[in-house]
Amino acid sequence: MALVNSPEATGHSKDVDFAYLMVRDYVARDEVAFYFLPSADMPADGLTKPLPSPAFTSFRDAIGVGADLGLTA
Repeated sequence: MALVNSPEATGHSKDVDFAYLMVRDYVARDEVAFYFLPSADMPADGLTKPLPSPAFTSFRDAIGVGADLGLTA
């Protein structure tokens, strides 16, 4: 996020891929915004790691899937 939001280059960022420069341009034109999201609030965690029941329920609610998914009557 620092590379995207900061127009200054540092010694460590001089070899940054062109894609970062393109993203920085989109940010400057207000076409996209980036923000920090704590891990506990990331819905994608349900797709990338096993979750305890409360976190899984929150994930399921966040993506709009009901509790009866996969159950056949």
